[in-house]
Amino acid sequence: MQIGKRIISISVFVCCLLFAHTASAEYLLTTISVGSNPVRVAYDSGKGEIFVANFLSNSVSVISDASNTVVATIPVGTGPTGIAYDSAKGEVFVSNENSGTVSVISDTSNTVVATVTVGSSPNGIAYDSGKGEVYVANGGPNNVSVISDTSNTVVATVTVGSSPGGIAYDSAKGEIFVANEGSGTVSVISDTSNTVVATVTVGSGPGGVAYDSGKGEIFVANSSSDTVSVLSDTTPPVSLPEFPLGGIALLLVISVAAYALIRYKVISPANHRIN
Repeated sequence: MQIGKRIISISVFVCCLLFAHTASAEYLLTTISVGSNPVRVAYDSGKGEIFVANFLSNSVSVISDASNTVVATIPVGTGPTGIAYDSAKGEVFVSNENSGTVSVISDTSNTVVATVTVGSSPNGIAYDSGKGEVYVANGGPNNVSVISDTSNTVVATVTVGSSPGGIAYDSAKGEIFVANEGSGTVSVISDTSNTVVATVTVGSGPGGVAYDSGKGEIFVANSSSDTVSVLSDTTPPVSLPEFPLGGIALLLVISVAAYALIRYKVISPANHRIN
């Protein structure tokens, strides 16, 4: 009976730990009205502003992080989807999915200073600070347009896998990682040659891509297999084990519970038996 009470107490303790972790998340400060169907955001560190792509209203809202208010609304192409900040030029690049273009916005004037024609259905977009280039994933022709931020023109087109979407820049390796949703792969592009140097098989329906500069790893969200693939940017790139999202949460609960049971001597660390 005593053991049963202690196990219940430990279970409550574990639940409290998980609740405390959830409660420690950042509090909601405010809610800002922007355009219709906002889909992507980019932070402009030079101006302290946030640029929001509004897909259905064909515009970009500019939010001041000092006042948390919209200070400008900029008309762009049709169906703005991807958005990336170019810190060297003080410009924001916006991919317009339904018009096959990229709008270039000056953060000084908050106006479009150039419109670049790329492939059809441009989606993900990433800024390469090492080369001063912007990479745009074109879902229609299954390629990536490379835009020079000096001339605002396409300087290369790179063929990748089927239905490319998510894209991320690896600053340490000078490589671009492109998630190909239709083929379940990630294309690795060298920004020196603008060619694909590796193709890595991941989960089904890869979409979002993020680069971890501390570990030299790339995280890929696979929407159809409910997993995240972790890639190493070593040469050649390798795919590390996938992590089911629900499994990570379960593993965390089990680990904390096991620690608590041993810590409070419900289970003996010597013989792993219940006291």
